[in-house]
This record gives sequence, structure tokens and C-alpha cells, in this order.
Amino acid sequence: MTELPAKTDAGGAKPFRVRLERPDGIFSFDASANEYLLYAMIDAGIDSPYICEQGWCIACAARLLAGDVDRSGALTVYPEDIEAGFVLLCSTMPRSDLVLSQDERQTRRDMMQHRIEHNRLARAYPPGTRSRFRRGRAAARSDTRDDHS
Repeated sequence: MTELPAKTDAGGAKPFRVRLERPDGIFSFDASANEYLLYAMIDAGIDSPYICEQGWCIACAARLLAGDVDRSGALTVYPEDIEAGFVLLCSTMPRSDLVLSQDERQTRRDMMQHRIEHNRLARAYPPGTRSRFRRGRAAARSDTRDDHS
């Protein structure tokens, strides 16, 4: 398991600890409550597929095994997705310590099949969502390194 040191976020609060289980290993990283999980992973040096950065394309799909999250940043999130434990890393923020699983190919396929079975394929932007268009980080990145060492 790859462990990364705990830091504090820009507001001084201790971030949540995330355990990510993947076929290539188990990774742990910290994620601030005001940042999307995808960018916390990237900052920790963990690659994940992503395309739209809006919670639309499902390229960054993962499964929530334990913990609480805020999915409100996603353009498409359905009650059926929540019940099945799917999260989109680009538009999900932690609200507690988390355990996630992600197979970079299979999880996306599983989520797509799940949406097909529940007639929840997104073919057009939901009404009113174009005004909420965003890409990228929710919070400004703070570099907590001490360059004087």
C-alpha cells in the first residue's frame, strides 16, 4: 500500500483520508472537503482517467465502499447511481474518510451497464445545467511544501 503523508488544507482543517483499492494496488491519499476527489488523486500522484471534468462522461467512475460524499457537483447523478454506490471522481467531494474501489476500465463499464438497465443514459445536458458549466478544480490548489528545507 502506498501511504502519503497527511497535510492540512488551506483552511487549516485536517483533510479526509481516502483509501483507493485498484487492481494495481491500494493507495491512500488526503482529500480536502472543498476539493473534488480526482484532483486530490492527481496531486497525490495517482492517475485516473477523466474527460469532461463535469460529472457527465463517467470516465472517472469509482465505487464508494465506505464513507460519505457530496455528489452535487455532477451534471448527471441519479438516485440509482447513489444506491449502487457509484461516484464520479471529478465531481465528488469527501465528507468523511472514504474507501473507494476503481478499475479504470471495468468500473466505467459497470456504471454504463447500470445506467442502461435503469434507462438513465444521458444524451443531452439536463435543463439549466449549461449555466453551471465548470471544468477543473473546485478550490485553488495550495502548495504546502516548505521550499526552505
